[in-house]
Amino acid sequence: MRTPARLVVAAAVLALAAPALAQPEGKPVTHEDLARFRAAQQRGGGAKAAPAARKTAPKLVLLLVMDQMRDATLKRLAPHFSAGGFQRLMRQGAVLTGHYGQQNTYTGPGHALIASGSYGYLNGIMQNKWYNRRSGASEAMLYDPLAQHLVGKTDAESETSPRNFLGSTVGDELILASGRQRARVVAVAVKERGSILTGGRFGHAYYLNEETGGFSSSTYYMKQLPGWAQAFNARKPLDAWFGKKWDRALPEAAYTSEDDHPGEGAPDGLGRTFPHPLTGKLKAPGPAFYKAMTLTPVATDLTFDFARAALAGEQLGARGVTDLLSVSISTTDLAGHTFGDYSQEYEDVVLRLDRSLAAFLGDLDKRFKPGEVLVVLTADHGAVPMPEYVARYGVESGRIKKATIKTAVTDALKARYGEGKWVVALEDPSIYLNHQLIAEKKLNVVEVERVAGEALLAIPGIIAYYTRTQILNGWLPPTAASQAIARSYFPPRCGDLVLVTQPFFFWGKYGEKDQGSTHGSFYRYDTDVPVIFAGAPFKPGRFGTIEMVDVAATLAHVLGLAPPAACEGRPVERVLK
Repeated sequence: MRTPARLVVAAAVLALAAPALAQPEGKPVTHEDLARFRAAQQRGGGAKAAPAARKTAPKLVLLLVMDQMRDATLKRLAPHFSAGGFQRLMRQGAVLTGHYGQQNTYTGPGHALIASGSYGYLNGIMQNKWYNRRSGASEAMLYDPLAQHLVGKTDAESETSPRNFLGSTVGDELILASGRQRARVVAVAVKERGSILTGGRFGHAYYLNEETGGFSSSTYYMKQLPGWAQAFNARKPLDAWFGKKWDRALPEAAYTSEDDHPGEGAPDGLGRTFPHPLTGKLKAPGPAFYKAMTLTPVATDLTFDFARAALAGEQLGARGVTDLLSVSISTTDLAGHTFGDYSQEYEDVVLRLDRSLAAFLGDLDKRFKPGEVLVVLTADHGAVPMPEYVARYGVESGRIKKATIKTAVTDALKARYGEGKWVVALEDPSIYLNHQLIAEKKLNVVEVERVAGEALLAIPGIIAYYTRTQILNGWLPPTAASQAIARSYFPPRCGDLVLVTQPFFFWGKYGEKDQGSTHGSFYRYDTDVPVIFAGAPFKPGRFGTIEMVDVAATLAHVLGLAPPAACEGRPVERVLK
């Protein structure tokens, strides 16, 4: 009987890599021999094997994304965390500092990168909003005219599907690999983009409808909400908070920040100081009240409660196949934008999130046995401190108005080339020029871009610009900053100039206001976020830094999946057992 060719090759491998296991000359190599060889590799004998995916798959993968959380903030507030929340994950998991290697550190690009391991230049999610030259209008990045909200109006500001996202996510690969068993991926968030991008193309995304105070979805995913979601909304859990107050979880002396400082906002009747009234300036629950609630810890609890309903309603982790539940906490971002991350309000949101997380992990303990749940916790971006806050310490900072940018470009191009509507849109960090006008005047595009860019350098707070021609042709300086900008540049959707502000300056939505703060740069306050892997495959401890594209690669590896289609990351082997 002939020995199969693959076993003959295996015999050579055995003889070279593990002589002690090689067979006497002429004796066939059996499958049992190969099994013994692999076992010896795992024990350290013979050639050293790379860490492998788990043989026993988890029943549930829990992806927790905090929308706007600096790594430094989690460390700063750690002394006040409970034993069962963040501290538990830090104690049981592999703890790292994640770094975003792209410039556009916004919610959409961050969630897309976490789920796919790819940068915006590949996955197409490079900004939260973009100028669509075909429609002639600025649109939300996840706006899809083919998909409608199940509840409420749908317009260009709406986000209804992942069709603009290119590639696949870890959840998509999980579903593809599950075959007839059909793994389930469910994503929950207050924000549409927080759930849609982690839910991927094949999962289901649920997000809060601020008109009704309940969770909804879009026609991309379903014709109507499932019964369990309808039952959850029917209870109207937010309404129970109407007329109450949001006060501190701890005594005021425990907070590292002051209760009121320049730059804080006071939307929807919340006020700037504790305790915050919860009415939305209404006499009964309504849209303004529901919107105000999204800035409070109540919305965090609501998100976890809906995740609990999804666990039970979809029987996640209870059907003999690995399922994925994504929970994106939007409140940290909404409160951070309004009050700043050096405010008591933001601190309180994080402290109460810690308690909510502890309760949710405790519920999972009751539902699953040890080792059956794998947890990945991270954030989509950090935040820049409010300009007014750091200015008190002598730091040069500021808000740059869109009108200032548009006027500088328009005046420079008008002086050189004549009258015309030279700027068609401003969507940070992109400036979109009038291509039709440039063509009609038969101008040199490279020169037009340069004239516009040089005019911008006269604006305080703007220190550099990159043009479309530079980026597409690779005419970039060999710096980390230029690499980050190129990684965020998706040609079909980006503008003709990309602006670079100096640290602690910004423009865009929150540049237009006199209150609030934002994010969206390659500076470390925006790029450095916490990452924790917890579960059977991971070694507890602190393991330094990780590039954020490696998160999806590592998760796919331990699940035994193909990496997402455009994933640029690699599994971080040092965190694996």
